[in-house]
Amino acid sequence: MSRQSKRTITPLRIILLLVVLIGIYYILPQLGAFRNTFTVLRHVSWLWLLVGLLASGLSFIAAAVTQFAAGGLSGRFSNITLLQFAGSFVNHFLPFSFGGINLTARYYQKLGKRQGQGITMATIPVIFGIITTIIMVAIVSPITLAHLAGKFHFSHLSIWVIPPVIATLVISVLVISKYRQKARELIQEALAGLKGIRDIRQLTLLITGSVSITLMSACALLAAIMAIHASIGLVAVFVLYVTASLVSNVAPTPDGIGATEAVLVLGLVAARLSLPQAAAATLIFRFMTFWLPIIPGGLALHRLNRQKAL
Repeated sequence: MSRQSKRTITPLRIILLLVVLIGIYYILPQLGAFRNTFTVLRHVSWLWLLVGLLASGLSFIAAAVTQFAAGGLSGRFSNITLLQFAGSFVNHFLPFSFGGINLTARYYQKLGKRQGQGITMATIPVIFGIITTIIMVAIVSPITLAHLAGKFHFSHLSIWVIPPVIATLVISVLVISKYRQKARELIQEALAGLKGIRDIRQLTLLITGSVSITLMSACALLAAIMAIHASIGLVAVFVLYVTASLVSNVAPTPDGIGATEAVLVLGLVAARLSLPQAAAATLIFRFMTFWLPIIPGGLALHRLNRQKAL
């Protein structure tokens, strides 16, 4: 593991993450009563699970294409792909994708780039992804989210929703105060880098990669919903995923833990899924996109360190 990773992934961070995860993933099934949620999970469609896993894997390839373009096609694409998995692993322990950004910046420095240039290249995909995602929502369906919110009734909420919401707000205040300056610096670096993108091929790859990440991840969410034999409109799935993704990007917790789950459950309930179905679909989706990538992520980080690419 690289020196940067050793400094950031400490035993205390791992313990705190595990405590938070245990709390969240214990509370989540309680939204629809554990027994009912477990019953839904027992009858999942394995075919749709495979489809979701494929879509999740393709999202990492799309992320690699985006990063390859942001880096001006520097380095080997195979290493950039490994970086996406390794960055995902490290991001499980740090908010705002700081871990993945640090790893990618170190990779470009190994290629001879200046430190500031490496940080810019590593940050561009995050900012570019947020911008393109917002534009996609504005184009595809500006009223769908409001329509879903209009359908939602607070009677669907259970007492289990209140504690994680309060905990998320408290954690947000604490973490934002700690990382505010660093986040501002990274955003400034990325915006400066975006102004310097003038190559049509590079811009095309950035747009294609960013859009593909969103579409593949939305397909994974759709597969999770179909796996529990439920269904909602395609546009609603897209808007719900995008909303959860934006929350995940700005939430001051690793990979938006807590906030992302809350948005998905509430959004699915608003789309007329039952609480057990909403909780089950969220658990499946997060397993495919959050839990399972830990394994290839750790292996990718080990592989890159053995190659001395970090």
